[in-house]
Amino acid sequence: MISTRSFIISLCGLFLLFTSCKNSKEYSVDSAFADYLKRFETEASAHGRQFNPQANGLIIEFGNLSNNDAGLTHYETPIRIQIDRTYWNAISETAGADQMKEDLIFHELGHGLLGRDHLNTTLDNGDWKSIMCGGSTVNNRPWNINYRSIRRSYYIDELFDVNTSAPAFASTQLTVDTTGYAKSLYLSFNTEAKTDAGWPISEDASHKTSIDNGQLRFQSKVDSVYMVYASTPIDILSDFSYQLTLEYPAGSLTNQYGIIFGNMPVNSDVSSDPIEYFTINNNEKMYMGNRSWYSYFTELTEPSILTAGKNTLKVIKIGTMLYYFINSSYCYCSEIEITTSANQFGFMVPPKGTVWVDNLLISVNSTSKTGMKVKQNFQPEFKIQSAKKFNLNKGYNQ
Repeated sequence: MISTRSFIISLCGLFLLFTSCKNSKEYSVDSAFADYLKRFETEASAHGRQFNPQANGLIIEFGNLSNNDAGLTHYETPIRIQIDRTYWNAISETAGADQMKEDLIFHELGHGLLGRDHLNTTLDNGDWKSIMCGGSTVNNRPWNINYRSIRRSYYIDELFDVNTSAPAFASTQLTVDTTGYAKSLYLSFNTEAKTDAGWPISEDASHKTSIDNGQLRFQSKVDSVYMVYASTPIDILSDFSYQLTLEYPAGSLTNQYGIIFGNMPVNSDVSSDPIEYFTINNNEKMYMGNRSWYSYFTELTEPSILTAGKNTLKVIKIGTMLYYFINSSYCYCSEIEITTSANQFGFMVPPKGTVWVDNLLISVNSTSKTGMKVKQNFQPEFKIQSAKKFNLNKGYNQ
């Protein structure tokens, strides 16, 4: 039997052994994160901050986190950061992976090296104010953040200086000229004649189309999302305006429906097609994104959405920017992801959902540098494509 005194001495010895062996300046960064750490150090230097984790210690490693956590910072000596392996691998297979990974690593380094806490306030346009958003959920809003292009510059500035002024993109006032757009295609769906309705009226096991009270009624009979679209002579590289009136009176309040444009997929199982979308639901939420990404760019609450009526969605492209409108109210702006020619415009239907469509209008700005002249009164070719996968993922907590 070991005496009490001997036992206490033994415990003290073990404590001294472990504490003396621990390297408080250990540097161990998985190669998957090394480039993002280097970028952080470069940005820190540009903002007047100097870090030398190679000398002072830092651990960034993969872990199997729970509760939909993407990353976790342990305030140890040295700082230890864990990144969820499943989430990292999932976003690695999609477009935008580099931006999403940088956002995640910068967020955790914001905790570990900058000493920043979570900040869950928003800009005037509804964007998260900081990439340090996270932690306790705010109004059940997902942590998706539009960390791209002009927004990236602002978010990095704010990361190193919480007093950074609000950026121009956060303004709720439209500051660009949206005049000069000439009608290229208009469909009112007033009759069942294809030359007037613009859409073949038919029914099969998967869907049914009809003209109902001067509107196109599209009923889905399957569990997939439907992308319904028209091939046009209009190249989305040009400056264009596209609007459509949609009504989705029944179904889950969280089901998304809205407009799409780009090149539609030829395989319903492929989720990497670069299709731009602008969608809403009947819970006053709006979304924008590109189908090739892991998830939508962000979710915004938009009171101009009519939760039990017709909603007119409109997107205007000027240069590389997209400007979003709901029922004539300007809501948001963001960069277009597609950089190659594409000519298909349409709408998205929820699984087993029925939408009513009216007043499809596409206009082109022929006075812009990227403008083009389009012959009017052309007959578009309409197609449908079910999509078993659509990136409605929520960003993990950071």
